Amino acid sequence: MMDLGRKLYIRSLVNIASEPISFFWPMRNFVHHNPLHELERLDFREAIKEGEKFFKGKAFLDRKDYLDFMKKGLIEEKYLKKSIEKFLEGKETPISSKELLELIKNPHLRPYKNAFLQSTADEKIVNIIKDIFREDPHDILKCVIEEVGRRYLLTDLVELFFGDDINSVVNELVIKATLDFLDEGQSVIGMPGREKGFFKSWRELAKRNLKYVIKGGREFAELLERYEEPEEAIDDILKSYRLPEELWEGFITLELAQLKGFVGYIRWRSHNKQYYFQRKYPTDVVEFAAIRLIVEKGILDHRRKTYPFYPSYENFKEFINGEPDRAYLMYEYHSKGALGKYASLLPDYFSNPERIIEEYLNFKANAQAQNWAIFLRSWLGEKLDSMNEEEIKKVVELYKEFEREEGYIWLEALENSLIERLTQGILKSSYKKSSPKAQALFCIDVRSERYRRNLERIGNYETYGIAGFFGVPMAFVELHKGHEEFLCPVLIKPKNIVLEVPKKLDEHSESLTHIFEEILHDLKQNILTPYITVEAIGFLFGFDFIGKTFMPYPYSKLREKLLEPSEKVDYIIDKLSKEEIEKIISTVYKITIKKVLKHEYGIKEERITEELLEEILLMAIENSEFSKELEKFGFSEEAQKELVKKLKNIYKIDRGYKNLLYERLSRLGFSLEEQATLIAKALQMIGLKEFAPFVFVLGHGSKSDNNPYESALDCGACGGASGLYNAIIFTRMANNPQVRKLIKERFGIEIPENTYFIPGLHNTTTDEIYLYETQRLPEDVRERLEEIKEDFERASILTAVERYKELFEEQTAEGELRKIYKVLENAYDWSQVRPEWGLSGNYAFIIGRRELTKHLNLEGKVFLHSYDYRIDKKGFLLENILSGPMVVGQWINMEHYFSTTDNDVYGSGSKVYHNVVGRFGVVSGNFSDLRTGLPTQTVMKGTKPHHIPARLIVILEAPFEFGRNTVERVYIVRELIKNRWINFIIFDPERRKFYRYYEGKWREFKPEVSYEEA
Repeated sequence: MMDLGRKLYIRSLVNIASEPISFFWPMRNFVHHNPLHELERLDFREAIKEGEKFFKGKAFLDRKDYLDFMKKGLIEEKYLKKSIEKFLEGKETPISSKELLELIKNPHLRPYKNAFLQSTADEKIVNIIKDIFREDPHDILKCVIEEVGRRYLLTDLVELFFGDDINSVVNELVIKATLDFLDEGQSVIGMPGREKGFFKSWRELAKRNLKYVIKGGREFAELLERYEEPEEAIDDILKSYRLPEELWEGFITLELAQLKGFVGYIRWRSHNKQYYFQRKYPTDVVEFAAIRLIVEKGILDHRRKTYPFYPSYENFKEFINGEPDRAYLMYEYHSKGALGKYASLLPDYFSNPERIIEEYLNFKANAQAQNWAIFLRSWLGEKLDSMNEEEIKKVVELYKEFEREEGYIWLEALENSLIERLTQGILKSSYKKSSPKAQALFCIDVRSERYRRNLERIGNYETYGIAGFFGVPMAFVELHKGHEEFLCPVLIKPKNIVLEVPKKLDEHSESLTHIFEEILHDLKQNILTPYITVEAIGFLFGFDFIGKTFMPYPYSKLREKLLEPSEKVDYIIDKLSKEEIEKIISTVYKITIKKVLKHEYGIKEERITEELLEEILLMAIENSEFSKELEKFGFSEEAQKELVKKLKNIYKIDRGYKNLLYERLSRLGFSLEEQATLIAKALQMIGLKEFAPFVFVLGHGSKSDNNPYESALDCGACGGASGLYNAIIFTRMANNPQVRKLIKERFGIEIPENTYFIPGLHNTTTDEIYLYETQRLPEDVRERLEEIKEDFERASILTAVERYKELFEEQTAEGELRKIYKVLENAYDWSQVRPEWGLSGNYAFIIGRRELTKHLNLEGKVFLHSYDYRIDKKGFLLENILSGPMVVGQWINMEHYFSTTDNDVYGSGSKVYHNVVGRFGVVSGNFSDLRTGLPTQTVMKGTKPHHIPARLIVILEAPFEFGRNTVERVYIVRELIKNRWINFIIFDPERRKFYRYYEGKWREFKPEVSYEEA
């Protein structure tokens, strides 16, 4: 039996080891995140090396992709040259920056690696550099063994030295088990015993699973019997590998990283203990690690006789040290490093390597030298003849280093080019103000930029950017759903609940209490419900198939109209009083008791009096004496005790649960003070203090069919929720005269009586604007809205036409109406893998007044957060913007970045091959790790990157000292800047100067005149 201290140590070790793997939220609540988020404590350069080590992922594009950006004008040659000069600083080399620049501009100019070419090379050059490529088997193997627990698992060594791919077999078995356990209702038959937890339920099932018997045999069965606790299994198995304990953490990280998608989801679940399926079927990374290690150990033990020795860490060390030549030949052959004829010959010499080792080492060194000699001649031409031996060797070493740095050189050139373009444009800004006929609040989302710009072009409109929840974090309970949805960024846990209810219902009526029953009690699923649903919609589905396939847009619009809910709704926004809460709980409990008496005891409803219900309620809540009323129905004291026990245990009618309900109901709604504070802070944050007659609050959402990534097209910061309900609640609060009065008294913001806040939704896949709650406006005001609605429609058309140019290749072949129709059809076509580009292309986040960028076409690629430093004397509002919306913007930016540089590892591959699993994620084909990033269609256009993989460029409009001091106070942002995860620039509007944090310090930054303007 494992002692408690050791058990806690193993648990802590596994949890720490899992930290490099980022959380993954369920697909229906998609949250954009940095796949290397847990490594942000490191410098960007170090973190991407760790990412390559753990996940085998690339952090930079290929040279040809950067060259394509250069052709499009996204990378300026002068910045590429500067990056190369920076690389050459302090190096003694015969190579100039010009020669490196010419090299990097040629997509094919690079030495061949691990290839045997028949081309002839300059023998003189070959003889000079051959020794550089001469390998020492002992050094090669020493590097391999030193990387165990850092880059390699023991199963990796088995593959590298013996050619047996154990990891694939382990992954197959673990994926199947994990999917079975994590399933959230997609499977017809659920995994038995899941309530016991992942490890225990899997252990019981694995004992009778034929696949495990075949793959692991008797050895696997013995392991299942031996380990009853996951911690015990982890500890014992790692000891059996004779692995030094200081390597355990890295080793476990590598084990978990084999299936980082599932581990990321398990990590998220285990940190969200209130998540329904986590409460019902608990699991954590410790259980997952134990299962993986048992499966792996069972297979290794079962196959041990097929290997030269048992694959433990110490045995591999002894093998490498004792038989380095044999080990080297086996490594070369199985790792696919052997060249030419030796690729097939080496196995013949495993038993007597001394007969071939020198011949092979010379051949390989000569082949590599020939490849490099051809490369050097192609690159340097006649200059190579004027170099001495030492200089030629220096060139080889320089290029090896340059090759490692090339990706970052391109990245810096790209970012500097983008920064110059932005800063040059900002310098041309002016601050002319006028009295707008309407103002509109949009989400900071990059897709809003297009619409805002087109709306401003049409007429005298003033637009603002604010986080898409409009500063109103809430848990929202939609009518008939009975569960909460958090409508705010995942960084925030809302304290207040807003409830959607049938319109014009008294809060104490039976209909409302029925809603509370759904919220406050666990609903039992009716076994007939799925069948009834299928029968009811079956006929309609037949039309769906035809309509969505052949005329997706008109059919979907007609379907939406037919299925539009006829029930009118309202919202509980104001807090309930103590008396109201007490009455609601009492009413719900009495209705529950009445149903119990009627359905379980056969008492007719008309005989159940209020007095009877009151007595029974007191018995359950206050433990009062027995009910005389119940005695009339033949309930003995024992029968009454049984009834009370049932009410307490099954229906949760007792004092403790009542207190929980009271606390929960007390979270309903917002007090007037809270409402005034939320609205005032939001208005202050964006600098809105003078109001037009209409202020539109426009949330954003998306509409697409047959698309597992639909929620990713909604607000990526808010768990895949649209901002519509936040907009409605915001406007309800802002239109409340009592709230306005408090805002004026406490915050000095006066909202005129004739100013109306109107909620709406910006559908980013169709570019349409829908206005809500206009029926609450006076009739004359509604008439004045008609002109504005026409402007909205015109802006929608302009935006759709603009997006058409990106979505479709035939840019000039269509008329305007046809282009608009194709954009709309794209959203409703259920075969469409790219209903819109989403946030693809995002590269900058600007915090400042709209006048800063109003004259610029930012092409829907820049987050715009309104901010006026003049009303934020202490910087508190700026702190909120930096620590909230800006951080989320960085998550979005980094997910797009890595999904572009390596879509297979950090992205999720093509949507064409995706299958939804467990109702929480997708896999590629029938079998893969859980795909966690963005699909190819989101970031790529054909084989070329559509997204611009640059680290987020943040530009803050504020006096330099004020901005710098505020940034320094926000720890998370300060670390992102210092660790080079973002580019941060302060634009001082009073000095008209830019300041950039670069190479460890703040520096004045002067945008250069571009070549076009020179």
